[in-house]
Amino acid sequence: MFKIVLRKKIIFLFLLFGLLPLVITFFLTIVQIQKSLRETKNNSLTSLANEVVSNVEKTVRSVYTDVELLSANPLIRSKSASNEEKLSEIKRIQDFYGIFEDITLIDLDGNVIISSTYKYRGEWKNKQWYQDAKQGKSSISPVHIILGPYKIILSCAVPVKDEEGKIIAVIAGQVNMEKIWETTNDIKIGEKGFAFMVNKEGRFVAYPEKEKILALAPYFGFVKETFSKNSGIINYTDENKQRMIGGFAGFSQQKLIEQLAWRLIIAQPESEAFALARVFQRQIIIIFLVGFVFLLIISYLLGNKIVAPIKKLIIATKKIAAGKLEAEIKIKTGDEIEELAESFNQMAGDLKKSRTALEESKVVLEIKVNARTKELQELAEKLEEKVGERTKELQGRLNELERFHRLTVGRELKMIELKRELREKRGSLEPAKDKI
Repeated sequence: MFKIVLRKKIIFLFLLFGLLPLVITFFLTIVQIQKSLRETKNNSLTSLANEVVSNVEKTVRSVYTDVELLSANPLIRSKSASNEEKLSEIKRIQDFYGIFEDITLIDLDGNVIISSTYKYRGEWKNKQWYQDAKQGKSSISPVHIILGPYKIILSCAVPVKDEEGKIIAVIAGQVNMEKIWETTNDIKIGEKGFAFMVNKEGRFVAYPEKEKILALAPYFGFVKETFSKNSGIINYTDENKQRMIGGFAGFSQQKLIEQLAWRLIIAQPESEAFALARVFQRQIIIIFLVGFVFLLIISYLLGNKIVAPIKKLIIATKKIAAGKLEAEIKIKTGDEIEELAESFNQMAGDLKKSRTALEESKVVLEIKVNARTKELQELAEKLEEKVGERTKELQGRLNELERFHRLTVGRELKMIELKRELREKRGSLEPAKDKI
């Protein structure tokens, strides 16, 4: 029982002081790796979002700049140039830039003067971006849909001024959103990561699944969080109940931010984004388990190394307690236990010598006792003879005393009897005297 308890104590203490640092290191490593990988992933997603939104911004800014340059074209501003000349110039510029679906010149009443393709349909005068340009402010429209043919477009409207600075018309460049989607569609993060954009109303303006364009993003608080700052990280759950992480960024130019207010998000499922962290966690867990088993084996072996010599000591102690003083322990540990075993062997040897000496002393004592007993017996016999003789002598004297006593007592009795008789005779003589 002692061995089991001691071994458990040794194993417990060894595991406590060996496993505790391992556990602390294990948790700190996992936390640090998770933190490091999360920061790395966050920085990666945010940096990529800033890079992609920068490319989108360049495209939008080029549209904005190209339309402004077109509004300053002398031929477009000229009152004397014919519509055919202006149309020819617009088509030449459209072919040169290659980004516009249509370029339209509108008068101040909202009527189309000329159009490069006449793909745009609808009334201009009811459009806010046209009204802004008519008031002298260049404007970019929200992403919107046109029909016949069906397209999702972005329009930029700029006022056209004559040589005197008076607004005479509005020129609008129409861009198919596919030109912008070319930038976002190519973004792939891992196997399931993708890029998309939303406006301040929370509607998709770019998304891999085109049927979702201009649909509301179904994530609670998504718009508020992404528009609370110009860049950062957002965690959300998509419509498939999948946890997502996204790095988002907005345009750097204030003018474009005010009018478009888009946010580009590079999103990736957390299960994929932090797959490497889980791999590290599994590896660390395996290392921890291997370390734990190693510590367990070492503690067990160490316990045996300490307990086995003690067990030998216990067995030898029991033998000595049973009187087997020839018991000897052979322990070679090179430590205090070996020293204890040597002391034990020395003690056992001393006990054996003491018992031998004691046995010899016992024999000598028995001889002496036997001799003294014989002497005492002889003395007792002599004493008994003397006592017998003395007893006979005393008995004789006692008998004489008894005879003397009887004689003395008889004499006394006779004297008493004589005295009584004498009193009786004296008493009988006194009445006779009186009569005489």
